[in-house]
Amino acid sequence: MRILSPKLTSTTIGNSSWEWIPNTFADFIEELESIIAHCKESAHLVLYRGHQDRKWLLDSTFARSCKSKIFGIDPWQKLKFKDFRMSTKHQQIVLNLFFFKFDFVARPSAELFSVGEKTGIDPWFEFMKRLQQYPEEDPTYFKGTFLIDWTQKMDVALYFANESRKGEGALWICDATATGKTLQVLPVENIMRRMAELGERDTPLGVPLIFHPKRQIEGSKPECNLHGAMDLRVDLSEVWNNLHEQNDNGEVIFYKLILPTATTAECHEYLMNKGITEPFLFPE
Repeated sequence: MRILSPKLTSTTIGNSSWEWIPNTFADFIEELESIIAHCKESAHLVLYRGHQDRKWLLDSTFARSCKSKIFGIDPWQKLKFKDFRMSTKHQQIVLNLFFFKFDFVARPSAELFSVGEKTGIDPWFEFMKRLQQYPEEDPTYFKGTFLIDWTQKMDVALYFANESRKGEGALWICDATATGKTLQVLPVENIMRRMAELGERDTPLGVPLIFHPKRQIEGSKPECNLHGAMDLRVDLSEVWNNLHEQNDNGEVIFYKLILPTATTAECHEYLMNKGITEPFLFPE
């Protein structure tokens, strides 16, 4: 999408030009609708992701777990020294833990592999999706997967941004079309194999992939797209911001709208009126 400015003069800019801070919940909705209208005019594929806390980065649950349990920092923080964070040594540490978890400790069941052979679903995707939706079932010390959930439904993302929110939340809006060649249809196992090959050569893993399995089992959470992060050292906002700076083509890949503090009840009522409730999202 092209570079935009806030519609309202009362909306301020945060730490980056792509982070907007509306003054009220009504202003938040007005700014959101303005961005959505622009994306519709461009006929681009738009994805949404909600965060309960404004501070959270666009990284995976596994990457957050590594930050807190290896380096002793809060999951929303970045490692202080960028040279180390971007080094292949750091990459090796994280990748070794990732493949220890998903090679030796946690794998899809034989039944799921059998279903995959018969129906064409991706067993690794289904297994990781399950861990994302039901983290209490994760049997390992390093929690989560390398997937980052996105949805084409704005209201669904807003629900998860507002759920149990205490302060400022955030709604991420991604123009998936603008990510270009990162849009893929690949089995998760192929992505993991590629990660392992590049890791063994001490080669950077490259730009993360947005991918969507051709077939998948229907789940309770209506997420339409998932993002497989190829490089666990950086969050997506950093990757996409760097791409924007390199291309300098007058377009951006994403915006981040901040949900103002003390608007939880107002947001909840807005979603209730649209039928976006827990029973709707989790019919089980």
